[in-house]
Order: sequence, then structure tokens, then C-alpha cells
Amino acid sequence: MTPANVFSTVLCRTALMACVCAAPALASAQTVASGVHAGASPTVGATSSSPVNSAVSTAAGSSVGVSANPTVSSFASPSASSAQSDAEAAQQDAFNARQTVLNRRTEEYTYNYQVAEHECYSHFFVNHCLGVARKAMYAAKDDIRTEQLKLNAEERALRAQQRDERNALRDAQDQADAPKRANNEKVNQASFDDKQRQHQLDEASRIASQPKTEAAAQAQYNQKQADFQTKLDQAHANAQKDEQQRVENVDRFNAKQVKASEHQESVKQRQAKAATAAAASAAAASAAAAKSAAASGAGQK
Repeated sequence: MTPANVFSTVLCRTALMACVCAAPALASAQTVASGVHAGASPTVGATSSSPVNSAVSTAAGSSVGVSANPTVSSFASPSASSAQSDAEAAQQDAFNARQTVLNRRTEEYTYNYQVAEHECYSHFFVNHCLGVARKAMYAAKDDIRTEQLKLNAEERALRAQQRDERNALRDAQDQADAPKRANNEKVNQASFDDKQRQHQLDEASRIASQPKTEAAAQAQYNQKQADFQTKLDQAHANAQKDEQQRVENVDRFNAKQVKASEHQESVKQRQAKAATAAAASAAAASAAAAKSAAASGAGQK
């Protein structure tokens, strides 16, 4: 068996295994898309060439059908919005499944090339064998790249379509809400005008009452100043009276001190006189006693 046949056989087996492994994911994606969009147009689904494309096309056709009337879509029930979200999720699952298949095929042809390259070193014509293996690898790589570009283009187109549909729904919702916004703007403008008029009235009233207010404020200030001056004069008068009272108190205190000194001096003089008189009386009594004693002694002799 030639290297090309070996590589082709291995490649076919791995591709078959990849298809078998990816079949459940594709089937589940198709089932979800078909269940969500049971009312989609059959023409859209019939143009697909694979289960994944069928699911994608069916979901896209259903999305187009839902957004065909923007006014109706803008007032759609929550169940319709949920169905559209499920459809987008199913489409994304389908793309993810196809991308998984392509990634697995890329890993497998890389592995198969490495196996073929290892096998070539056991042949006589090594370079020829390696060249054939590379050509087979490049062919598989180009095929996968073509499918990858196709998948990317389909995904970009679907996303652009979904974006356009969302923009259309948003524009339709804006148009539907335009009367309500206009009414709200009218109400807000009327409220603003009323507030402006009220502000102007308040400002005019304030300006008109400003002279009266200033006169009242000036009168109140003058009254406060007069009351303060009266209290100040009363405080000065009380201070003078207190000063006079203090001087009088000092004079009375000094007079009392002088009188107390005089009284103390008088007491001392009276005490000195009393002491002198007492001493004289004692001396006289002593002399009399001595004289009496002398007389008594002479009589006894």
C-alpha cells in the first residue's frame, strides 16, 4: 500500500468518526430549532443542504417572519420574545456544533499527517512519501479552510440579520412610543412653563414688597439700637452709682477705723489710771498697816 493510500485511508476513517461523533450535537440543534420555529416557512428549510443548515435556515426564516411587521413585533408577547431568544440560541448551538466538527477534523488531519510522516521513514523513497503526505494534508487543510470560511460567512450574515432585526424592532418600538413621548414632552413643557410663570410672579411680589421689607428691617434695626443704647446708658448710670456707693463705704469704714483707734486709746488711758489708783491705794493700805503694827508694838512695851 502506497503512502498516499495509507494517508487517505486514515483520513477517511477519522472523518467518518468525526461525523459520527458530531451527529448527536447536530441532531439536537436541529430538534431545538425545529421545535422553536414550528411555524416557519417550509421554503427556507428546503433550501438547506445539511441538517445544520436546515436548522439555521429554519430559525432565520422564522426570525424574518416574526420581524416582518415591526409594529406587531414591538407589541409582541413575552412568549414570542422567548421563542426568538430560543431560536438564536439554537442557531448558535448549530454553529458551535459545526465549528466543533471542523476543529476535530483539523486535529485529526494533523495527527494523521504525523502518523503518515512516521510511516514514510520506513519506506525507501522517503522524500517522495513525505511529499505525497504533505499534498494530502494540504488538500484536507484547504477543504477545512473552505468550510471554515463558509461557516464564518454564514455566521456573520446571520449576526448581521439579527442585528438588523433588532434595529428594526427598536425603531418600531421608538415609533410606537413616539406619541407617548410627545405627550410626556408636552406635559413636561407645560409644567415647566407653569413653574416659570410662578417664579416670575414670586419674583415680582418679592420686588414689590422689598421697600416695605427694607423699611421694616430698618425700623427693627433702629429699635434694637435704641434699646441697646438705653441699656448702655442704664449700665453707665448704675456703674456711677455703684462707684459713689463704694466711695461712701470706704469713708464709713475709715471713720469706723479712726473711732475704733480712739476708743482703744481711751481704754488704755483709763486702764493706766485705774492701775495707778490701785497702786496708790495699795501703798496707802500698806503704810496704814505698818503704822498700825508699829503703834501696837509700842503699846505692848
